[in-house]
Amino acid sequence: MADLEAVLADVSYLMAMEKSRSQPAARASKRIVLPDPSVRSIMQKYLEKTGEIKFEKIFNQRLGFLLLKDFAENVTENACPQIKFYEAIKEYEKMETPEERLTKAREIYDHHIMVEMLAHSHNYSKESLQQVQYHLLKGQVPPDLFQRYVVEICDQLKGDIFQKFLERYAMKCLDKKRIKMKQGETLALNERIMLSLVSTGQDCPFIVCMTYAFQSPDKLCFILDLMNGGDLHYHLSQHGVFTEQEMLFYASEVILGLEHMHNRYVVYRDLKPANILLDENGHVRVSDLGLACDFSKKKPHASVGTHGYMAPEVLAKGVAYDSSADWFSLGCMLYKLLKGHSPFRQHKSKDKNEIDKMTMTQDIELPNEGLTPECRDLLEGLLKRDVPDRLGCRGRGPLEVKEHAFFKDVDWQTVYLRRMTPPLIPPRGEVNAADAFDIGNFDDDEVKGVKLTEADNELYKNFNITISERWQNEIAETIFEVVNQDADKVESKKKAKQKVRINIDEKDSDVIVHGYIKKLGGPFTTAWQTKYGKLYPSRLELYPESLNGKPELIFMDQIEDVCADLQTVKGENAIVVKLRDGFKEPRISLTNTDEISLKEWHTSLRTAHKVSSELLQRMGRKAIKIYGVNHDPMLSESDRPGSVTRAYLNRASSVDSGV
Repeated sequence: MADLEAVLADVSYLMAMEKSRSQPAARASKRIVLPDPSVRSIMQKYLEKTGEIKFEKIFNQRLGFLLLKDFAENVTENACPQIKFYEAIKEYEKMETPEERLTKAREIYDHHIMVEMLAHSHNYSKESLQQVQYHLLKGQVPPDLFQRYVVEICDQLKGDIFQKFLERYAMKCLDKKRIKMKQGETLALNERIMLSLVSTGQDCPFIVCMTYAFQSPDKLCFILDLMNGGDLHYHLSQHGVFTEQEMLFYASEVILGLEHMHNRYVVYRDLKPANILLDENGHVRVSDLGLACDFSKKKPHASVGTHGYMAPEVLAKGVAYDSSADWFSLGCMLYKLLKGHSPFRQHKSKDKNEIDKMTMTQDIELPNEGLTPECRDLLEGLLKRDVPDRLGCRGRGPLEVKEHAFFKDVDWQTVYLRRMTPPLIPPRGEVNAADAFDIGNFDDDEVKGVKLTEADNELYKNFNITISERWQNEIAETIFEVVNQDADKVESKKKAKQKVRINIDEKDSDVIVHGYIKKLGGPFTTAWQTKYGKLYPSRLELYPESLNGKPELIFMDQIEDVCADLQTVKGENAIVVKLRDGFKEPRISLTNTDEISLKEWHTSLRTAHKVSSELLQRMGRKAIKIYGVNHDPMLSESDRPGSVTRAYLNRASSVDSGV
C-alpha cells in the first residue's frame, strides 16, 4: 500500500510540474484584481511621506523602469530615444567577452550616437562622446564605457518627463506594487530572518531565496526558488563519487553562495550535500537556512549542525565563531563528493560522540593517491583545525578560497552567470528524490493534542513578508504585459461610465484626499456601504458608489471628535467620528479594506478637524470682541448651531471642485 501511495505522490508531483510549465500568464492574471484608480490620491500622499516617489527609487526598480518605458512609448515620444539607448547600454554591460562587447559597442555608437549626431539631435556632452570614441578607436571595451551617458540619460529623464509620468502614471505603478504587498516590522523566526537577509538586495543565483512568507491558522509558509533536480546527496548515491573536475563545478557555485551570505554577516552552519539542491539544468543552490545565524552584532557559540561536517570551534563548548565554520564544512563536503563519505567516517563509525572527538583532535589523513596536489592542498587548507590557519579565515575571506590554485582556471564571472557546464543534468520526468516513505513522514496524530495559544500567534504576527526585488522580477517575467493592458482597458471603461464629474486633479482644488471608502449604514446601521469620499478643509462629502445623486455632507463644525486610534467595528478596523448633539446619527464609522488608505483617511480627517476647530475658536473670539457675547448676526437666517462659522467656511472653500 505504501508503494502505491508513493507512486501516486510521484505522479501527482510530476503532473503539477508540467502544468506549471504550460500555464499561460494570461490565465494566471485573471485571478489578480487591481485596486480602483481612485486610490491614487491617498497612495500618492503615503508614498511621498515615505520617500518612495523619487526618480532614482522608481527608475532603478524593475517594475518602475518598465512602467516609465511604457509611458514613454505610449504617451510621449520624447523619452523613447533615451529609454532605448539606456536599454542597449545595459545589454552591453551584461556581456561577458570583449568580442561581444566590442560588437555591441559599435552597434550602440552607430544607432544611438552617430544617427543623432547626423540629425543634430545629440543632446549629450562632448566629454561623453570623446570618451567612447577614444576607447573604440583603440578597440577597448571596458564594462563602464557608456557610464557617462547613463548619468546624462538619467538627468534628462528625471526632469519634465518624470514629472509628467508621475502625474499621469503614478497610480498604475502604485497599484501594481501593491498587488500582493504585505507589511512586516520586527521579524520573529530565525529562518524567516535569514531568508530575508540573503534574499534582499542583489540576487544570488546560488542560494534558495525567498520571495514571500505567509501563514495560515496552523501553518507557516515560505515561497522559495523551485529546485526540482534533487539534492547532491541523492545524486551522489545514484551517480557515485565525482571527479575533481566535477567537484570543482559544485565547489565554485557553492563558494559564491557562501560569499553572498558572509558578505551579509550570515554563517550558514549546515553545509552538506543533502542541503545543496539542483535545478532542472544542473546548477546548484544552498538551501535550508534554519540553522543559519546573523553574526553582525554578536558571534554565536552554540553547537549546531550535522555531525561529520561541524567545525571544531562549533563543537567546542562556549567558543564564539563566525563564518570560519562554513569553510571547514565546505572541506568536509568536497571530501565526501570525491570519496563518498565525510573525512571523519573513514572507519565506518556512526557514533556521534566518536565523530565529534575525531573532528576536534584528529588530523585529516588524505589518501596518497587519487588527488592532484592542488586538490589536496585545497582540502588540507579548508580542514585546518585552528581557525587562523584555515583557508578562508586568514584575513581575506572568500577571496582566499577563490584565488587558490585549484581554481586557477575558473572565471568567476562565468560561474556567476551560470555559464559553466554542469556535470550532471537531472532527468526530466523523474522526481529526483528518495521515496517519501524512505525520507520519513509526519504523523498528524502526534500533534492532535497540541493547541496554539494567543502567545503563539503573537510570536508569528509579523511573519508575513514580500521581498520587493524578487516580487518585481516575478511579475515582470510573467504577467506584467497582460496586467498592464487589462488595467488600461478597465480604467478606460470606468472613466466612460462615470456620469458625475469627480475632479481628481488636486492642483485645481483644495480637496485633501478622495477615493472609495466604506461607511456603516443600511437598515439598523449594520452593513458596510461603499461610498466615494472627498475630504475638504470644511467638510466631508460622501457620494453613492455609482457616483449618481447628491453627496451626504458632514461639516467640520458638526464633528465633536475623530477617534485617536482605529477602533474595531463589525469586525473591521474603522474610523469612528462622533457628531455633536442634535444630529440623527450620533456617530459615523468609516473603513477601508486597504490598511494604508485607511490610515491616510484617518490622519487626514483628524488633521482637518483639528485645523477647523482651531479656526472656529479664533473666529469665535474675534466675534465676541466685535459683536459682544450674545450677538449673532446670522441667527435670523438659521437657528442651527454653528451656522455662522459654517457659512464662513463654505465661502472660504469656494475654490472647491464644483461638484
